[in-house]
Amino acid sequence: MNRTMFTELSIFLLLIISKLSSNFLNISPFLAVIVIGSYFIHGKYRLLLMIFTAQLFSDLVYGLHVSNLSVYLSYLIIVLIIYRSEIIYSLTKSMLHGLQANLVFFIISNFGHFLAYNSEYTLSLIAETYSLGLPFGINLLLSTIVFIIVFHALLAVSRKQLVKSRSTRGEPRT
Repeated sequence: MNRTMFTELSIFLLLIISKLSSNFLNISPFLAVIVIGSYFIHGKYRLLLMIFTAQLFSDLVYGLHVSNLSVYLSYLIIVLIIYRSEIIYSLTKSMLHGLQANLVFFIISNFGHFLAYNSEYTLSLIAETYSLGLPFGINLLLSTIVFIIVFHALLAVSRKQLVKSRSTRGEPRT
């Protein structure tokens, strides 16, 4: 199995596991995998296909809702925003992408929830929807940042282990 295929399969499995392992409401590991996955998956449409497939699988397990259309739309916009900027692998850049992803998800998913579950459409009801979702949005942002930091730490440790194992095998250094 070539390296690109292995990497893409790994990201896809991480997307599925992160989507199914947490409860339906906590998607912070999923958003963190999207941010980290964007560094390794060079085609944004390939990453989108992986995201939509993992989300669809989750929807089949947890149940389909009309408001889920706004979730798919938010993932589309998140990926388009991430791939719009230059992909530089750094913790700061990942945190910025995590912040953007959370803002987009919060705005679009709450609006979708407002449209799907209200019989009246007033400014006070939309303001109430966003204010009730604010604690969830803050928690989602903080936990996404934690997951991004954990992923960066794991990748840093794996790189150091790789360098260490190559140097102990007696391979010539260039």
